[in-house]
Amino acid sequence: MKIWQSIICSAIATAAFLLELSCSSATTRTDNTFIIATYDDVKDWDPATAFSLEVLPMSNIYEPLLWYDAGGKKPVFIPGLATSYTKSEDGLTWSFALRENVHFHDGQKFDANAVKFVVERNKTLNRGASYIWSAVDSVRVDGSHQAAFELKEPVPLDKIVSSQYGAWMYSPGIAHVSTDSMRNGFGAGTGPYHLKRWIRNNHITLEKFDNYWGGWGNKNNFNAVQIQVVSESSTRLQMVESGLADYAVLIPIQLLDLLEQNQDVKVSYHPAWINHFYLLNTKKPPTDNIWVRRAIAASLDRSTLAEYVYRGIAKEPAGVLPSNMPLFDAPDSLVQFNLSKASNYLKKSGIDPNHNRLDISYVSTSEEYRLTALMLLDNLRKIGLELALKPGLWSTNWDKAKYLDTAPNIISMAWWPTVSSPADWFFGLYSSQDVPLFNLSYYSNTTVDSLLESAWYQESRFPDIAKNAYKSIQEILINDCVVIPAADLSVQSIHRSNITGFRNNPAYSTLLVYNLERSE
Repeated sequence: MKIWQSIICSAIATAAFLLELSCSSATTRTDNTFIIATYDDVKDWDPATAFSLEVLPMSNIYEPLLWYDAGGKKPVFIPGLATSYTKSEDGLTWSFALRENVHFHDGQKFDANAVKFVVERNKTLNRGASYIWSAVDSVRVDGSHQAAFELKEPVPLDKIVSSQYGAWMYSPGIAHVSTDSMRNGFGAGTGPYHLKRWIRNNHITLEKFDNYWGGWGNKNNFNAVQIQVVSESSTRLQMVESGLADYAVLIPIQLLDLLEQNQDVKVSYHPAWINHFYLLNTKKPPTDNIWVRRAIAASLDRSTLAEYVYRGIAKEPAGVLPSNMPLFDAPDSLVQFNLSKASNYLKKSGIDPNHNRLDISYVSTSEEYRLTALMLLDNLRKIGLELALKPGLWSTNWDKAKYLDTAPNIISMAWWPTVSSPADWFFGLYSSQDVPLFNLSYYSNTTVDSLLESAWYQESRFPDIAKNAYKSIQEILINDCVVIPAADLSVQSIHRSNITGFRNNPAYSTLLVYNLERSE
């Protein structure tokens, strides 16, 4: 049996032992708080620049102008803070009718001036997901609840204003919030819940916003949300099993088999636009050598990952993007698993055998990443490469990877869309960046930059042209061996069986608690 396969068996045995230690009877809760057990904390409370795990609390605090519902047979845009919109024939002018009688949590009214303020502030800050507004030349106030966007290029603005990050509408009162206050927790949106309390690396408490425009007519709505930071996945699972939590995030598949007989917990999977992959550092030796990168790519066995590690919650990828995304077209081929070819690639690299060490950074809270790293360690050793494993929390890994002197050769990544477009993957991960944000491969290619810009401008008017360009970008990235696709994921939902109201929408990787209720 391979080393990493032995580790899988060990993980399952350990999981069984841990669950035996969990509470034998479920906790009966009478409160009206929805409790989520997650694995890491918020790092940025500014809705203009937050760009990671902040999506969970912020999507319950803030709202966009439109929502993009991709849960049905055909994706549709539905009203958010805008009730309707129109665009000019040339796609350069978009006009939005805004919802009236809406207030921010700080008491200020939501109107066209607030929309103008948010877009202009986001563009000025130019951090996080603020890039989504780059094609906006100006926002015009045509009335108290009528806002018009003038664009430099005909981009799909409806996708932009429904983005998962960077499109949240927030109170202009943020201009008077100090940096210290922002760092200590801030929230002033229009959503159903407002920020009540934040204890760093412990928990976030959101409370019902009484003046929410959507109303609170359903007596079963949750009055509060508590997001608890629990780094150990086994503990998160014990919490939901015992009833101490209603929902658990990122539970290893190896643990879930043990819940089959538990009628109080429901486990399900839904289509998602999420994928796991590994970025290869193109600037740091020895992965600055393309033949070394190809040797690594040929050492990853995706079919075995799908069968033994992800075990049904993911499928083998067909390309750099999730294959169920609109405008996806599979590239001609990925680098296939073949240790003989991997060994030949390494010989072609010409690297000094005394400089055959490299490292991989992965999220320590993910069992799938850990087992994949062990597989790579085992396979790379067979061809003459030594791999050092560097697990850690995502926030720590990310901070180190943004500086070349502390960046790893390989880093695990999961991606879900900001804008519901293939362009989101390419712009965020592979476009040329002087200071890397998510381009942790330190990759720069003017052809990719040009193709991406052209495809984005064509997407709303000539989608077939955009689709072909996105395929070409994938083929360049595969040929340059910048990324190793690992798995296309389904979204995991692990919750108490008496929680209802879940809605599948692959365009967003979050949980909208306002839609949920606990059955009696």
